[in-house]
Order: sequence, then structure tokens, then C-alpha cells
Amino acid sequence: MAPIQSKDNSLLYIERISQYVPLPPASLTSALPAICAEVFSPLLLTYYAPVRGVILAYTDASLSTSPPKSQIAPAHKARRAQALESEDARAEQEDGIVLTQCVDEYMAPFVWATASLVVWRPSVDSYIEARLTHQSATHVTLSHLNTFAVTVLKENFPAGWAWKGEQAGKKKKGFDGRVADEGGSWVDSEGVEVSKGRELSVRVREWDVRGGKGKGVLRVEGSLLSLEEEKSKASKKAGKAAVGRSQARSGEVMEVD
Repeated sequence: MAPIQSKDNSLLYIERISQYVPLPPASLTSALPAICAEVFSPLLLTYYAPVRGVILAYTDASLSTSPPKSQIAPAHKARRAQALESEDARAEQEDGIVLTQCVDEYMAPFVWATASLVVWRPSVDSYIEARLTHQSATHVTLSHLNTFAVTVLKENFPAGWAWKGEQAGKKKKGFDGRVADEGGSWVDSEGVEVSKGRELSVRVREWDVRGGKGKGVLRVEGSLLSLEEEKSKASKKAGKAAVGRSQARSGEVMEVD
């Protein structure tokens, strides 16, 4: 199992959700395992919009006759604990008996299913620890929690990093469409090779979700520069471009004269 971050800036959250779902008649004798397999398990390692993150695991799954007081637990820890205690007290009052509801001629009865979800919720400009898994002259790929792939383009590398190619000119096209060198590695400003498996602190630049039908695949792009360093680098690049355009215009005028 991948390690869980212990820092205050951890992106891991616990959200308790409930859904009113049908229960197949063939699963009445094993209702809870059937609901878990049908409702909660398909959400694992996918982006789930209602909780605004990727579901890593779920626990404390239960069934109930009536809906819980809140479908998503409050963010405050004390209020969250109070909500969970009230749900446990109501479950004890039901004496373990869960009644399902049949709607008109619909074959499957309905029941409330509740579970606590472990959610990884990315945010822009947050920092995560990731291990290097692949590198090329154009970008590097890292793995966060052995689950999430993070791409960092060479424009967002620290100053002084240099690419040391082993097989110059030999390239291949990766699964993501990017052209990468087959051999070589990056060397940092101190001349130390950035080897595979090295752990780096990455700032999340942007992320998006690809897919539909309520869930999708997460794409994360990171940076090895702080926000201030990235802004400074962009302003210097813009200044050089402005000087180049000015020199080009001056050269054109001189040629006309």
C-alpha cells in the first residue's frame, strides 16, 4: 500500500456519502457485499465529481431504511464526529433490521447505502512528494502515492539542470504522443544525476479530468519551480522577446535606409 502523507498540506480527505440505490432481488441474502460491488467499488481510482477528487478507498459501508441527516459529512472534525455518532445511534435503534422500499412495478427494491470515501483532492499551487519514473529531453514523469502520474515539462525545471544524452538522435514516440530520447538523464546544478526513483517536491501547476458519465481520468501537470521563480522566469523570457522584436524592427529600418 502506498504511504499516506503526514504533512499538514496533505491532499487526502475523508468524505461520507449516501446514495438511494436499487438492490437486485438475487442479492437480498447478501445485500451489503452486493451494494459495495455495484455502487462503491466501481468508483475506485476514478475522479468522482460529488466529492471533487479521486476515490482511493472506501470503508464503513452500511445500509439503512431512512436517509442520513447529511449525505456528505461536514468539514469540521467535531461536527463530522457528531454526525457519525448520530448515524450509529440510529442504526442501533433499528436493531439491525433494514427495510427496503418497492416503487410501483419496479422489480428491485431501493435502500440507502452509505460509506466513507478516502479522497485525493488536488489543488493548484499545492506541493506533493513524487518519485521519478521516466525522463527524456523534453519532460519527466513522476509518480505520487504510486498511483498518480505527474508530468513536468523542461520549461519548469530549476536553473542549471542539463540533459545528458547517451544515444544522441535516437528518439521514440510515447503513448502520450510526445517524442522522447531513448537514452540519457538529467543532471542538476550540482552535477548530480537525477536518477530514477529520486523523490522530488512538485508544485501542482494545473490539473483536469478527462472522461464522462460522472467520473473520469485525472491529468496532473507539475513544476519544480516555486510560483515566484516561475513568474520571474516568464518575465525575463518576455523581456528578451521584446528586445528581440525591437532589434528586428531596427534592423529592418536600417536595411530600408
